[in-house]
Amino acid sequence: MFSFFPREDKFYKLLSQQAEFVKSSTDNLSQLFLSKQSDQNQSLALIKAAKAGAKSTSLEITKELCHTFVTPFDREDIQDIADNLYRIPKTIEKIAERVLLDNIPANQGDFDRQVKLIASEAEVMTALISALISKNANKTVIEKAEKLNELEQTGDEIRNDLLKSLYNNERDIKDLLIRRDIYDMLEKVVDRFRDVASVALQIVLKHS
Repeated sequence: MFSFFPREDKFYKLLSQQAEFVKSSTDNLSQLFLSKQSDQNQSLALIKAAKAGAKSTSLEITKELCHTFVTPFDREDIQDIADNLYRIPKTIEKIAERVLLDNIPANQGDFDRQVKLIASEAEVMTALISALISKNANKTVIEKAEKLNELEQTGDEIRNDLLKSLYNNERDIKDLLIRRDIYDMLEKVVDRFRDVASVALQIVLKHS
């Protein structure tokens, strides 16, 4: 049966939980690129756990949307932000699997800039979600959304620099293709945070 009363606490708790899984996946992505190859499996296991948790939470949000008549935001916006949050650990899991599959050695400096940028985005995203589920924090949501858009633009510049360097140096073709693919996958993660920011900004503008 539908609940005719707002269940704000439930949705807020689930979105906060989703943000925690995203943060966990980004933390372990950073660790993956810092670890020795023998320790990378542990990071992969933690990334998989974060992705599984994010998927379960996303499904729980969908279920609650079906069973709740009144929601704190438009239901399509709640679903969109939950889906975009889930796509982050989902993509990170693919990156981690690719790194292990291709035996990418630890401490490869060319990945550092993108990985650090993603870690910065995760920090801003956590603050954005916290502000979004708080009352009278629209200004903070807008500020954090703008920051994520700035970081996404920086991500484009970093990727272009990496590709330019990659193509301008003599490399084994297999190594070139592997690195290009990982750069592109990391860029997808960068873009996912922008997508979260866009939905959050849309929610605030609708309800301001």
